[in-house]
Amino acid sequence: MSVFDPVFARIAEGAVEREQDRVLPAEPVEWLREAGFGKVRVPREYGGRDATIPEFTELLIQLGRADSNLPQLLRGHFGFVESRLAHPDPQVRDRWLRRIAAGVIVGNAQSERASAAWYAPETTLTAHGDGWRLNGRKFYSTGSLFADWIHTVAALGDGRTANVLVPATAPGVTRIDDWDGFGQRLTGSGTTLFEDVPIAAEDVEPVTDTDRTRASLAAFFQLVHLATLAGIGRAALAETVAFVNARTRNLFNPDVPPAQDSQVQAVVGRIAGASFAADAATLAAARALEAAPQDQDAADAAVFSAQGAVIRLVLGLTTELFEVGGASATAERLRLDRHWRNARTLASHNPVVYRDRIVGHYLLDGTSPGAAYPHPRTEETT
Repeated sequence: MSVFDPVFARIAEGAVEREQDRVLPAEPVEWLREAGFGKVRVPREYGGRDATIPEFTELLIQLGRADSNLPQLLRGHFGFVESRLAHPDPQVRDRWLRRIAAGVIVGNAQSERASAAWYAPETTLTAHGDGWRLNGRKFYSTGSLFADWIHTVAALGDGRTANVLVPATAPGVTRIDDWDGFGQRLTGSGTTLFEDVPIAAEDVEPVTDTDRTRASLAAFFQLVHLATLAGIGRAALAETVAFVNARTRNLFNPDVPPAQDSQVQAVVGRIAGASFAADAATLAAARALEAAPQDQDAADAAVFSAQGAVIRLVLGLTTELFEVGGASATAERLRLDRHWRNARTLASHNPVVYRDRIVGHYLLDGTSPGAAYPHPRTEETT
């Protein structure tokens, strides 16, 4: 989908400056909205672009190369789109897919510091007239600063849990840019407060046992991280090549410019190989996820296997790139360090040590990767 190439190029032009000045990418998000990027997975019958998962993944890699904050801040949006594609109620599917096709962006606010897991939230819904009132505090609200709607989860008074869709500008919603991680600093992954927020009845979806039978979204969410990491690999390679080609000083081999130094060439070659392998593993995982309806467990295992490989490849190449320029490569004006910081931050989500074990367990005795995830509280299980 070359229609997005000019947008990606425009985003890349300001990436280092935004990083230097910690400017949230509100404008780039609007450029993507205007270009229809948020609807790439929506079927054409609803007004979308009907991209396959591999096509979508390649686009995310390209966006990650331009600025790795963008695919992560849209991760909740695209995960929500997948949940609507799999939703059993045709009216819900129609309502939300048409909204997405019209340009609506959905943010994510699930995690709580005080709660052990998303499925046991302290955030609550209380019946109020013909609707509800929402109260609670979320963190890791990735993308919510840029969103029109926020997808969150709350406890109902009868022991069940519900998915809740909240208009981002509703009374009582406060979005705070207080994310303090050393990487992915511009994703809007801060705090969201819900204080007696009015919620329409149609925007509360109680979780039931039937939700367990739907295609797992865990692998899809992880695939977005892998695509973002692969994009970081591509960006790091491109900036390493540009850095070397611009240099004239070669301390240990002054007779040739750095670009003609065999050792520098070898480092660049290794970085290129690692980036290529990260791309290949990510796109292979995307193809497996595309085939998930035939074998969800195999798709999950493929994505989680790729997770460990891609993380190690990208963390390695974003460290090794500094071998081509000595201390000059650490100049703050270049911000080459952002590639490692961003990759390390992404790699810290959903720790790979758990995913390695899940894959091993599946391969050794066939235990479903989905069995590693505790079930949410439902009316039937309380």
